[in-house]
Formats: sequence, structure tokens, C-alpha cells
Amino acid sequence: MRHLVTRARDLFVGSDPALSRLRMALAGATCVAAAIGVEFLLGTALGVGPQTLILFMLLGAVVAMLGSNALARPRVRSSVRAALLFPVAFGAGLLIGVLVGTTIIIEQAAFVAVMFAAVYIRRFGIDYFFYGFLIWISYFFSLFLGLTIDQIPEMLLAVVTGTAVVLLLCTTVFRPHPRRTLLRIFRSMLVRRRQIMRACAAYLMADSVRERRKYAHRIFMARTRYNETVLMSDGWAAHARALPAGWTAEGLRRRLLDVQLSVELTANSTEMLVSAPDAVRDLAAEALRLCAHGENRATLAAGDLLLDAATETDDRTRAGCTRLVQSLNEALTHQSAPIIDHALKPTTEFEPAAELTALGTLPGSPSVSKDVIARGRRWNPLARLSSSSRQAAQVAIAGAVAIAAGTAISGQRYYWAVIAAFVVFTGTGTRMESFSKSFNRVLGTLVGLGAGILLANLTTGHTALSLAVIIGCVFCGFYLVRVSYAYMMFFVTIMVSQLYGILGQFSDQLLVLRLIETAAGALIGMIVALIVAPVSTRDAVADAEADVASSLADLLDATAEASSATDAATQRRLDGLELAVDNNVRRLNLVADPLTRFYLWESRPRQVRHRLTVISSCVSTARTASAHIRSLAGSHEAVAEICRRVSSLAREVAGTTDDDATDNPRTAETHDTSAEALATAVETATVDDPAAHSSLDSLVSLSRLLRELLPDNAR
Repeated sequence: MRHLVTRARDLFVGSDPALSRLRMALAGATCVAAAIGVEFLLGTALGVGPQTLILFMLLGAVVAMLGSNALARPRVRSSVRAALLFPVAFGAGLLIGVLVGTTIIIEQAAFVAVMFAAVYIRRFGIDYFFYGFLIWISYFFSLFLGLTIDQIPEMLLAVVTGTAVVLLLCTTVFRPHPRRTLLRIFRSMLVRRRQIMRACAAYLMADSVRERRKYAHRIFMARTRYNETVLMSDGWAAHARALPAGWTAEGLRRRLLDVQLSVELTANSTEMLVSAPDAVRDLAAEALRLCAHGENRATLAAGDLLLDAATETDDRTRAGCTRLVQSLNEALTHQSAPIIDHALKPTTEFEPAAELTALGTLPGSPSVSKDVIARGRRWNPLARLSSSSRQAAQVAIAGAVAIAAGTAISGQRYYWAVIAAFVVFTGTGTRMESFSKSFNRVLGTLVGLGAGILLANLTTGHTALSLAVIIGCVFCGFYLVRVSYAYMMFFVTIMVSQLYGILGQFSDQLLVLRLIETAAGALIGMIVALIVAPVSTRDAVADAEADVASSLADLLDATAEASSATDAATQRRLDGLELAVDNNVRRLNLVADPLTRFYLWESRPRQVRHRLTVISSCVSTARTASAHIRSLAGSHEAVAEICRRVSSLAREVAGTTDDDATDNPRTAETHDTSAEALATAVETATVDDPAAHSSLDSLVSLSRLLRELLPDNAR
């Protein structure tokens, strides 16, 4: 029973690093509830009519939903500065909608212009991402609600009130406190390490090739999620008040890398034992499970039994058992998060490997694909524009076509098609991501249709119950949106049905019409994303792969230079380069994710996953090699020379040359990167230190993995 409770808790904490999804869901639901309550009190105090009171509450809820995401920031000043223009942006959209809403042609033309502007201004930063969304959504609501110019002052009062409520909550209750956030990230790291151990145990006990492949992918995903928490910790280390007592940001980074190396040792030693005798694999799997469950004494006893059983086996099995026991012993010494104290010193001159956004999160996939060259640059002038300008043009084209299609379906409800086309270009950077979002939007709407109809019929005439359903949907949608956008749309569909019920306009046919309009808009947005200046997912993946290979080469070059230097500055530089590689791998996984999930066109998910696994192994092996070389006593020029050769191979994988990468004359040399030349160099290398031999073995393994990434004609 205890183990079941532990696994359930680990599943909850491990799937939500720093509990950020839970915090976002709670913030969204609470801000919406508070805004509705305050708007109700405001409207009642002003003596407005029932219809205006509902509008107050509706606008307050909309502002709260957006503001709970935009204003919950680590720095209060940043939240306040962003909130100041919320009413301005919302008011601008309302005013434009009122002024053009008298003529359908002008209204629709203005809709396209507003969509273009909302996307174009994203280039000015994350604040303008939200401002653009506010202008667009307020324009939509002005048309949807049929507002008049006389109502604008009252609506602005509701918006200002809603903004004030959300700002108060986001800068107090739901502000991401650096110290507590970092502590929660540490806990997530411990949980994800246990998940890696469980996956390794299952991998060892797999009976078939198919089952083993499944658990190998599970190990890969668990390690990817673990490395994400390492980068999050490193990013939050830049906040001085987040650091454990007496620690520096560099000291925290060093500990993160040590533990990360131990985690990789667990996974690598498991791979070494996959072909071991059954008795050895059973003992290894049992030791992993015991350690994952926190059974310290039993883990140590199982490790001793494993070492005893390995004495009669081959060298590879013995080495694997020794390394596994070493990694488990290291895990037992790091089972709790560092103690956080209030007596902290400021952090200066520390640059995190992954710069967090203003919201305290890691950047998403659009940050990776924004610099990728779009297809069709020779004949299509739109493809030569910057990312924000290109997407603005795409969304304007998609919006115009969606208006035409939506009007043909329903002249009154065409805006649902426009909304579906618009969101295709929100939070996406490549055409496969756009397809994914379109598909999930239609899927979520379709599945939510039945639930929306059922709940709307149950809550008709009960406004308080409808509001409770809406708040519950806000929580569930925000909590699950990072899992899949389809979940968000499922709950949004239920919310829309409740909204129509409150306005007295609900009918089953209306939700069916919304589904048809949504499908049409999503299809149009997807087609535009595919053919109008598209950013190829494969191009984005290729660029991200090159970045990984280049950063690997930088790490190897710096390691070669550091083989004769042990000063603190050199060690800090190497630590930063190691995490820079991890960040580039994270960026690669973000843009490659659609290719691992969808069987479309020439997509081959299994091959893509295999290539990502090879790249992950390259990074792990490079980190191991760097650690071995840094631990060597004295200067080892022979090892440094092999390291530089492998670095040249990494630059060959990246499609660059040493001359492009550095001005250092030692690393600008041309190296023969063939397998035969490297083998000869290793054989002729004169090293007496056993640790140096381990370094050479790691470098040779890395060269084999890198050659697998070369094009067929370059292997």
C-alpha cells in the first residue's frame, strides 16, 4: 500500500515540475471566481440592469482568464507594468468593434486587420503577445455582444476592475516565489529520478524486443523530463532569493551536474546489463525498485548481492553492476532537497543556460523555430519576412478565408471559424505544430459537444450553478492544456455552452453549428500554415540538431583546453557549456515532438525517436568523457588531441567547420575524423593513467554515435 501511495504521489509531482500546472489552474479558477464576484458587487452597487450586470461579470471573467497567465510573475514590478496597458488594449478592441460594427463588410475587414495587428505586435515581447490577444478578443466580444458606444465607459470600468482583482491576486497569493519554486523543482527532480529507476527496472525485466523498445523509450522520456528540471533549476538560480543558504548559483549548477551525471550512470549501466544472465538482471531490477521506493537498507543489501553475483560473469556485466551500484549509492546520499533558508546573498554575473521567460517558465517551441528560414523564399516574398511579420500575414489570409467560409455556413456565427483559424498561429512555429493544434481543437470540440449539451440542459435557469461549472472548467482546462490542447478545447466547449445558457441563447443546434464552424476554421488555418510561407518542421529539427552538435563541439574543445588547467573559471565555463548542450537538446525535442506522434506524409515516428535517442546518448557520453578528462591529474596531451578530433567530427555533423566556430589556432586545425584515423590515434596514444583510458573509451564511443548521425554519404 505504501508503494502504491508513493507511486501515485510521484506520478502527480513528476508530471508537473514545480507544480506549475497546478498553480496556473488554481490561479485561473480563483481569479475568474474573484473577478465574477467583484464585478457582481460593482454592478449591484452601480444599480445596472440584469443584462449589463451579466456583461460586467463576463468581461471580468475574460480579463481574469488572460491575466492569470500574463500577470503571475516572479517580479511584482513586471506584473504591474504589464497590467497597466491591459485596460488600454481591451478598450481599443472594444472601441474598434463598436465603430465598425454597423456595416458587415467593414466589420469583417476590420476583423482581418485586428488579427494581423494582434500577431504583428508579438515581436515586441511577451507583454505584447497578451496585449494583441486582448485587442483581438475584445474586438470579438464587442461584435458578439452587440455593444454600443454608450456602453463603452461601463465596459471599461468592468475591465479596469477585473484587471485590478487579477493583479492583486497574481502579485500576492499566486506570485511564483523564487525560493518555494526552486524547492518544488528540487522535489520534482527527486521524483523524476525515481521514475527513471522504475523504468530501468522494467527495461531489465522485459521479455520481448517490442517490450524492451517500449521501456527504452520510457527511459528516454524520463531522462528528458529530468533534464528539463535541471534547466529550470539553473534558470531560477539567477534569482538570488531562490538559492539555498550559503550557496552560489555556480555551486548549485555544479551539484545539478553531478547528480545528472549519476542519473545517466544509472541509465547507461542498465543498458550494459540488458544482456546479462537472468539472475543478475533480476537482482539489478530489484535494487532499482528498492531504491525508487526509498528502501535504503534493502537497496544496499541488494547492491551487495548484485556485486557478488557479478563475480562469475564477463567483464561487461561486472562493469555494469559496479556502475549501477555506484549510481544507487550516490542516489541514496541525495534523497532530499537542500534546506532553504532566509539568509541569502545576491547572485551576480550568473548567466543561466536557458533564460526563463518573464513568467518564470522555459521558452516554448516558437522560440526555436522563429529563426528557421521559411520554404519558398525564391518566389514568395512573404517567406522572406521575419517570423512575427510572416505569421501576421498568414493569420490575415487565414482570417479572410475563414470569414468567407464561416459566413457561407452561418452569416451570424461566422466568428467561430475566425477564432479557430486565429489560434492555429498562437503558440506554434512550424506547420506540423499548426496541424497538431488544428486537429486537437476539432477533436476537443467534438468530444466536448456531448458533455456541453448535457450540462447545459442540467444547468439551464440556474446561473450560480452555470458559473460554478465555468470556474471548474477553467481549472481543468488550464491544468491539462500542457498535456494536450484537446483537453483545453473540451472544457472550453462546455464553458461556451454554459455562457450561451446564461445569455438565454443555448440550443443543441448552436453547439453543432459551432463544431462545424470550428472545423472549417481549423482546416483553413492548417492549409494556410502548410502552403503560405510554411516553416518546415524537418528544417527546424535539422537546425536544432546542428545547434546540439555545435554545442557538443564547443564542450569538447573547452574540455581539451581544460585538460591542462584546473582553475575555477575554467570549471565554471565547462559547467555552463554542459548545460548549454542540455538546453539545445531540449529545444530539439520541442520542435521534433510532432514528428514522433503523427503518421503523416513521410513522417516516420520510430526513426525520429531513434535518432533523438542517439543524440541523447551523444550528450550523455560527451558529459561522461568531459567529467573523466576533468578529473585527470596533470596534463594529457594525447587525450586532448583525441578530444579535438571528436570535436571536429561533431562540427562535421553540425555542417560547420572549425574555422567557422573558433579563432583558437589549436582548434582551427583540420582533423581526420574517419573511424580508422581515430582508432589509429587511440592505439598510438601513450597514456598510463587508467582514468585516461576511460576517457579515451568514452571519446571513442562518442565518435561512433556521432558517425551514426552523419548523412549516408559522409559515414
